[in-house]
Amino acid sequence: MLLLWVCCPALTLAADYLFADGHSDYAIVVAADASASERTAASELQTYLHEVGGVRLPLMGKAAAGGKHIFVGWQSALGIPRPDAADDGYTYRTIGSDLYIYGGRERGSMYGVYAFLERELGVRWLTSSCTHVERKRHYVLPRLSHTECPAFGHRLDFYYDALRHHDWCAHNLLNAQYSYAEGKYGPFRAYWGIHTFHTLVPPAEFFGQHPEYYSVKDGRRSDKAQLCLSNKGMRRVLTARLKEVIRSNPGYWCYDVSQNDNQYACECRACQQLARRYGGQSGAMLWFVNQVAKEVGKDFPGVLIGTFAYRYTRQAPTSSIRPADNVVVRLCNIECCFAHPLTGCEQNRDFLRDVDAWKKLTDKIYIWDYVTGFSNYLLPFPNIPVMAANLRYFHQSHVIGVMEEGAHDAPWNEFSELKQWVIAKLLWNPYQDADSLARLFISAYYGASAPMVQQYYDLCHSGVKSDVHFDIYLSWKNKLYDDAFVGSAGRLLDKALQRASDSETQRRVRRLQAQISYLKVRRNPVLSRTDGTFTQLKGILQTDSTIVKEFGYTLDKLAKDLSYY
Repeated sequence: MLLLWVCCPALTLAADYLFADGHSDYAIVVAADASASERTAASELQTYLHEVGGVRLPLMGKAAAGGKHIFVGWQSALGIPRPDAADDGYTYRTIGSDLYIYGGRERGSMYGVYAFLERELGVRWLTSSCTHVERKRHYVLPRLSHTECPAFGHRLDFYYDALRHHDWCAHNLLNAQYSYAEGKYGPFRAYWGIHTFHTLVPPAEFFGQHPEYYSVKDGRRSDKAQLCLSNKGMRRVLTARLKEVIRSNPGYWCYDVSQNDNQYACECRACQQLARRYGGQSGAMLWFVNQVAKEVGKDFPGVLIGTFAYRYTRQAPTSSIRPADNVVVRLCNIECCFAHPLTGCEQNRDFLRDVDAWKKLTDKIYIWDYVTGFSNYLLPFPNIPVMAANLRYFHQSHVIGVMEEGAHDAPWNEFSELKQWVIAKLLWNPYQDADSLARLFISAYYGASAPMVQQYYDLCHSGVKSDVHFDIYLSWKNKLYDDAFVGSAGRLLDKALQRASDSETQRRVRRLQAQISYLKVRRNPVLSRTDGTFTQLKGILQTDSTIVKEFGYTLDKLAKDLSYY
């Protein structure tokens, strides 16, 4: 817990001071029938008010006559209809001397409490292990009337820390996890499955007896490719297995039926006919998923079935086929340039065309977006302003949810702590200035080293010009990383480390230094072995372990690939 003590002048007590010099006239009211998340929010409001102002407000089940109160959760005295339980929007407002914080029971009221603490009192949950709290002697409750609703109904911050800490997600107004979960922070939405063809119809179980279930590749049935979409027997098996999944895993927001992660669509005659009839491979896929969704809907009305628009299915079908009402299209932009906004780069023109085409077919588009370099986790990936611009575009395109895929399997990577936090803020409201959010985080997280870290952040982004492009496989050979950048970055981070006033800040700066050490190792592996750079990088990673590439690729593996051993 990071505490900042803010000295304030002596106060002549106002009528509605929330606290002053360790005293308060207020109590927190949360009804006996409040939801789990509302009770949690009320308890944490009590905790954080104590940390901020040194007061411990009592928790009450109902208001006391003549008292001053903070009401958590909807109250009939508001004279307005009760919000829908699943409404993530919130309001906090003062009426007389009282403060009312309310929204949907599942998460909205809770988000209102956390927003009040952050916006009005300066509490910020930066990472799962670092909360920034400003200590105050007094706080006069102003006249408040603030309402917000999220830009996206489904908000998934796919970073290592976020995926493992529901409390951090709740505090930062995220409502989704990779797996369905429900607890003291309310229910988290989840999208079951990814690349599920072989999950639902496993080749180890079926290929021997039913090779016809699997796609034809190079003239032969293959258990390493996709499924044969035209095969009725396979469709019956997949549908039955999917129903089993739904029964065994209730509560998910959507269940996936999607292609494996390869480019080998079935080449059999019947599947080729489907593609011609329905306007391409996406049309054939959509026809298949619609059949499955129809059967699932008979047993599970209201349950959503999702599928990918990805790689060879990304382009919308050119026929009249449309997704069924219970089908979600998960549209992926993996081929795009992430150096520039989607709407500001010629390399992204085809993706924008595909978004427009899918929008004409369905109002249930879910975006799978990418925000880091998956082949070099430690390389600077300067895209923070781009993330904001892209999320604004998605919001204007009326998508129903966004997943921002970062380094999900790495405890840390380039600017992962900063990006994870900024993403959470932008998923709620993408019209915030991303650089300002980054500056706020850097100031709070890096302490005395913040000025040098800010200069390093600016240096990373200054290299992105109109002729600089990169995708999710950003290479160390990119023109971003010239000698001038490496030299300047190294000097700035050396100064940042010198300014670090404690061991924790030193650890955070060394994580940034790992970016430049890794870059030097990739650019000149032989020199880095003799000048101590590799040893420095290895020391950082031995002390503060992470991986350098997706799927568990470690520094030792890289060293072997570079013939160090």
